Amino acid sequence: MLSTLAAAQTAQTWDFAPGPDTFSDTAVLDLSYLNEDTAGESGFIRRSVDGAGFVRGDGVPIRFWALNTYVAGLGMSELQNHARFLAKRGVNMVRLHGQIPQAGEAGGPLEAIDDAVRDQLWQLVAAMKDAGIYVTFSPYYPQHVHAEAARRWQVPEDSPGLTGMIYFDPVLQDAYKGWLRETLVPVNPYTGLALKDDPALAIIQMQNEDSLLFWTFNGIQGREAALLGARFGDFLTEKYGSLALAQDAWGDADAPGPIDDMRDDWETGVIALSNIWHLTGDADPGWAAVRLSDQAQFLTQTMRDWHAEVARFLRDDIGAPQLFNAGNWRTADDALLDDLERYAYTTGDVIGVNRYVGALHEGEYEGWAIVAGDTFREDGLLTRPLDLPTTLRQPAGYPYIISETLWVPPMWEQSEGPILMAAYQALTGIDVSYWFAAGDTQWRAPQSANGYLPSVGKWFISTPQQMGAFPAAALIFRLGLIEQAPPVVIEHRTPESLWSRSAPMVVAGQGYDPNRDQDPEVLAQQASQMSQVSPFSFLVGPVQVVFDSDTANYVHPDLDALIDTDRRVLTSLTRQLSWDWGSGVVTLDAPSAQGVVGALTSRAGFVLQDVTIESDADYASIIVVPLDGEPIATASRLLVQVNSIARPTGWRAEPADHESGPAQKVTAFGEAPWQIDNVDATLSIRNTGLSRATALDANGMATESVAVSQRNGALVLTLPTDALYVVID
Repeated sequence: MLSTLAAAQTAQTWDFAPGPDTFSDTAVLDLSYLNEDTAGESGFIRRSVDGAGFVRGDGVPIRFWALNTYVAGLGMSELQNHARFLAKRGVNMVRLHGQIPQAGEAGGPLEAIDDAVRDQLWQLVAAMKDAGIYVTFSPYYPQHVHAEAARRWQVPEDSPGLTGMIYFDPVLQDAYKGWLRETLVPVNPYTGLALKDDPALAIIQMQNEDSLLFWTFNGIQGREAALLGARFGDFLTEKYGSLALAQDAWGDADAPGPIDDMRDDWETGVIALSNIWHLTGDADPGWAAVRLSDQAQFLTQTMRDWHAEVARFLRDDIGAPQLFNAGNWRTADDALLDDLERYAYTTGDVIGVNRYVGALHEGEYEGWAIVAGDTFREDGLLTRPLDLPTTLRQPAGYPYIISETLWVPPMWEQSEGPILMAAYQALTGIDVSYWFAAGDTQWRAPQSANGYLPSVGKWFISTPQQMGAFPAAALIFRLGLIEQAPPVVIEHRTPESLWSRSAPMVVAGQGYDPNRDQDPEVLAQQASQMSQVSPFSFLVGPVQVVFDSDTANYVHPDLDALIDTDRRVLTSLTRQLSWDWGSGVVTLDAPSAQGVVGALTSRAGFVLQDVTIESDADYASIIVVPLDGEPIATASRLLVQVNSIARPTGWRAEPADHESGPAQKVTAFGEAPWQIDNVDATLSIRNTGLSRATALDANGMATESVAVSQRNGALVLTLPTDALYVVID
């Protein structure tokens, strides 16, 4: 029986407590038909002719709707159930972010792999393959190597962790190659194929969240600092012809703020490297400008060369034709260093990054859980468009993936996420975003994060407000229902401009990392101040960077007209997307995708090409897409998807003070089930062939008929307040 508190909360909400999806043949909504019968049945995923997209083995273009999954440890039957559940909701790619070395406290020698993780990967590939879902594998995460393992390995010998070591420590590099060999070459007992021979394994990531251009660089010490310094000396000898000539070019400039208090040893060729801060925009290189440019080139080239070697090793030594992504991390200053980081990835096949959306959250367990007493801000994305994860400078001619993303709670305005990502990925040509993460076979209740701490976990996607928005989002993106625009900016960058770290024409925001950043608005303001061309360009069309000679840059002639900062409205180059960030509303208005996301009450109605939406909802997403491939005006079957805010039953918060402005304090985190805000809305759809509407449950099963009427050549219906989906035919 609900408490008085919970009963009050549910007065304008409805319980989200679906039973298990049994995958009945009578389901009205099931998108598994979009997938191949078997992932990889036509061969390995390859890059398109222009290099910028993906094609199947038979050359047919393919787009991926994706997520990260940790169900891999639950066994084969659970994985098969999980795969069917995902395919039904439009997923055709998953990522396993694993740790293939024996990196735990009880692990073995450096060269040993974790057989249990390999078995999880084997099972995952087998189960997903049968549901037409491809797999991306991330095998190594230096930050999650246990200190006991690092000490036992004696790699590193002096530095506090392994971050950065993979790029220059030959012992670790040899071990890494061994880990890949032991993972990819043995036969998968669940498929009868070695992973290197299995096209269901589509992408291999080299590592997760490591870079020589991030702040962790400053922790390199002792033996490791000397090893890297010796490599720096070799680089300088090759570049200048001798260390003496390098010294002349530098004007005897010492390293400002060297790591580990290093000093140049010109006799032995061990040259000091500066703290990474000296490569950022906050530093004043002054007299050390040439030296710091050489360091920037050296660190970038060191990463790029190792990426090239891993790609060669996969192709030549192992015989693995999978696509290779070198990395996915950020830098100490993305305004000035991001192009260097992505350039270092271009010896691989795929460019990547991890980017989350979040807002203020402070508390004892803020990295992974929400507990009573935490301070947070309910700050949705719709009034700060520059924080959208797709606002990325894309190296021309490469696929671009976002290997982790999520609208992170306790920011409960989340249902906008899948729709915005689908629409703006399609607009700008971002190829895959992997939502983070599924830890449950099917839907996730708002349960204790780790089973013992009374809390709500943070890093999950299988909820009504995010995965509940997958079907329409998957259709929009995978079928290209929003048109991709031609580039609005193309910037050509010479190597010299990279090493000198000059600001690019359009500066992307730093992105938002809820575990590291506290003020995304400041990051967005910095991007605006540094850009020569408006950073809102990212919401108009693709922004591309070309690493070549000093060629003339390109800015689309219509760009300024589509960015109205006075009215705070952004219009896509295709005119199919409009973002009113003053009101917090995004509209989709394409022939086959129409709807509105955000503050629906901000207007009396939204009149689109074929759909009119009227609602007094403070926050909701209402999207209409066809289920038969026809435009909405002539389709015989339409999906109407309705998403709003979902919170745990009994969730409570009260106003709180914070140094950055008004905030809230969690007073009760609540319990299952989710409570979803009611959405009162009326739709008019101008399609004379439609005559009935059926409400569906969360598993796509019909629950009840919805009353409809005809008015002036349009089908009119009031949406039920307790359904995510309505099918009209």
